[in-house]
Amino acid sequence: MKTKGMPRSPRTSSAAADRTTFGPGDYGRVLRTDGTERWWIRSSNGAWTALSHQRVIENGDGTITLLYVSEESER
Repeated sequence: MKTKGMPRSPRTSSAAADRTTFGPGDYGRVLRTDGTERWWIRSSNGAWTALSHQRVIENGDGTITLLYVSEESER
């Protein structure tokens, strides 16, 4: 999903972002009646875990990528 707006200026601190990609069948999304969504991923032991953040990018190939950004880059 793209958003329109002014480009952000570069951050002075080094933004450390880690990425993890999940394929179809290893993730799910629940749309609630209030319009919010909740993402779930399947862990290595097969259990489903709700994500604690909403930095999810939907890719064109059916996969999703989770972004983990360090607290330093949030400033």
